[in-house]
Amino acid sequence: MKKRVLAGVLATTMSMSLLLSGCGNEGAPTDSGTNTSVGTEKQEGKKIKIRVTRWGGTEQAAEPKLIEEFNQTNDKNIEIVYDLVPGDGYGDRLTTSFSSGDGYDVFLSGEGDFFKWVDKGLTMPLDELIANDPDYNPIFPESLMNMGKVNGEQHYITGGMNPINLYYNKDMFDAAGVEYPTNEWTWEDVMTAAEKLTTKDQYGFNAQNWAYAVLSYVESLGLSIMNEDGTTCDGYLNSPEVAEALDQYFAMTKEPNKVSPAAGDLDTFGNALSMMTEGKLAMFVSGGWDKQALDLSGINYGIALIPGNHTSYMCAAGFAIGANSKHPEEAWEVIKLLTGAESDKMRQELEGAIPVSEEEQKVYMDALDNSKKPFIEGIEYGVQPIGLRSKMGSIINEKISEIFENIIFETADTQKILDDAVKEIEAKMSK
Repeated sequence: MKKRVLAGVLATTMSMSLLLSGCGNEGAPTDSGTNTSVGTEKQEGKKIKIRVTRWGGTEQAAEPKLIEEFNQTNDKNIEIVYDLVPGDGYGDRLTTSFSSGDGYDVFLSGEGDFFKWVDKGLTMPLDELIANDPDYNPIFPESLMNMGKVNGEQHYITGGMNPINLYYNKDMFDAAGVEYPTNEWTWEDVMTAAEKLTTKDQYGFNAQNWAYAVLSYVESLGLSIMNEDGTTCDGYLNSPEVAEALDQYFAMTKEPNKVSPAAGDLDTFGNALSMMTEGKLAMFVSGGWDKQALDLSGINYGIALIPGNHTSYMCAAGFAIGANSKHPEEAWEVIKLLTGAESDKMRQELEGAIPVSEEEQKVYMDALDNSKKPFIEGIEYGVQPIGLRSKMGSIINEKISEIFENIIFETADTQKILDDAVKEIEAKMSK
């Protein structure tokens, strides 16, 4: 059973190449303040240095400004040392920093790695810090707090979320005489429309192998890939129904009814976003980061709920306190800064992010064109990605892209591919 993470309208984007399949490049952290004795620093009246890291680039405009203002004005005797890691290798940077015995005081993780960092012992549970802070009043609903729980403990404070929706090019629909997607659309409707929208110069849909898009498709059909308590995937991930659904999905990239670019086509045409902006792709599934890009492109587009039962995986990013931090109380103050009302406002103003607070979201929603309101409405159907639901889910998450690649390249019959994967996953779970 899916664990619904949002009962109502929530949250935002933190630039979501975000699934933390890695970002970052090599380089030493900028400061080693966490190696200093807590007592010595406080007795000598020195500012306690809290080292914070995340991945990203120039799009992270809010955090540097927020941190700079905090360092200049805070009366908590804290100095934040900010280490923004661009490019690939962010995960390796984290692992290396912690294995050296140091590690960051606060770090950002994408939800795909929430379980992994807890399992590696890199995070510190936050429950006691929260319980001992009577002034803590998060601006977001409890369901968003629960997004950061692992094994029943609060390990992350989720500073933002990204809804996944169906994006479509209105001009391409108009030219083909096809009605725009509605909340009543099924996946059969998507496939029928995609056939009408596909010509020798363009495609109707992008049946990509991005795990969140594929699994949103599977679960929006009412199927599950593991049992309700997240302890087994045998009979779920390898059920005949899931095998059939995956075959139908990836068949869209193959002849005779090829309505989607295959991986090799994307090497030629560019990614789905660029294809849509160039009028070569009518529909694709993606997160809020592409809404920003489509807005900037100026094309005539709309947003629809995920077809079927509308189940949508939610992308997220959450801040954790490093397990090696010698200053957890001060690190907690920094997390509150990075996930509070002021940061929410700055991200709206400087990065165009969706507001996290429900009150501000109502204002945001009212300003949207009707054809784009599903961007927010779809959050109601958001579910935790498989990697957050249990240890089994985390193991599946690590294996799922390989499974999809084997199906795409037909290394074996889909049912056999799934059966073999389940055996491997179950064996890993039992260790």
